[in-house]
Amino acid sequence: MDFILYLIRFALHLLVAWGLWQMVKPLVERHLRQLGLNIDQHMKLRRSLLRKRISKVKKRLWLYRHLDDLLYFAHRRYEPGISVMRFVMRTAFLFIAVFLSTLLTLRELPGHMSFNNPFLEGISFGERQPVHEVWRLPLFVAVIAGSIPYLRMRYNYAQRKVRGSYDLLDVIKIATKFTHLSADSILARTADLLTEENVLKTPLRLLSAAFANYCNEFELNEQAARFSDAIGTTFAVEFVSDLLYCEKEGTRYLKSSLMMLNRSMEQQRDTILTVKAGSRDAISLGLYGNLVVLVSSVGTFMYMLKPDVYFKLQFQTTVGLTFLMVIISGLFISFIISTILARPKLDYH
Repeated sequence: MDFILYLIRFALHLLVAWGLWQMVKPLVERHLRQLGLNIDQHMKLRRSLLRKRISKVKKRLWLYRHLDDLLYFAHRRYEPGISVMRFVMRTAFLFIAVFLSTLLTLRELPGHMSFNNPFLEGISFGERQPVHEVWRLPLFVAVIAGSIPYLRMRYNYAQRKVRGSYDLLDVIKIATKFTHLSADSILARTADLLTEENVLKTPLRLLSAAFANYCNEFELNEQAARFSDAIGTTFAVEFVSDLLYCEKEGTRYLKSSLMMLNRSMEQQRDTILTVKAGSRDAISLGLYGNLVVLVSSVGTFMYMLKPDVYFKLQFQTTVGLTFLMVIISGLFISFIISTILARPKLDYH
């Protein structure tokens, strides 16, 4: 009962931190936007002035570039420079809030809390220690909490990357109708006609702005490569190459090139659907079959050994816990692989 009360206190500390964040957020947002825009403009200026040393610039700012590339495709309302600063600030505030909430909760405990095997001793209280000696657990919990936004962003990025390879087909179908316009107008009109569910809507608008406002060829090629790399397919590279050729030589051959690309993507999509239909049973087996086998095996062992003996062997021995972690890890890996195979990217390979 006491442990539940301390969990409630920890939740109330987090609630106070969330309230403070809601009060501070409007005050910081305006300065954050200005800082993000200044950083983005400064980086673009450095890349344009130091083209020959661009590899050194990327090495120094690899973390910023990494987060920016992920948010470019993972965030539905991505803004250059601003989204990165907003993500960093939110992650930092979450880390600090969890750390302080855990530390304050530990101060209210009657003694020092230590964790053992939860199936043997569980949680025990010893002599109370000073606050400066109990920072390890709050730091550990804060690191885990602070990594959740990044892991969530990575998951969204992987999901939208696969969806983007299929949504590109809709983009090409719509863009074929506006080949009489300039490249930036084609992209802008196409982005306006895309549905909100299309993950390429925001990247397409950014690419349209790049075609309309680029200062030199290097800047345009960089933004075009960023769009194709975000999708990560050969079809995306062909689409961007057609747009770059259209920007240099005109739109004379653009319509026929996009129509050929459209036919190739539709043929490849039909091939993927056919292969997927043939391997549907194997994919379903990887998703749910292993779990069914595990449940049936555990039930059989519990019936043969009796539940109390089974739980002692499984949870109160080193071998049992080791095998349990191996089984859970294998199930997780199998689930991830089957999920990837369930919907491959729309590409040549």
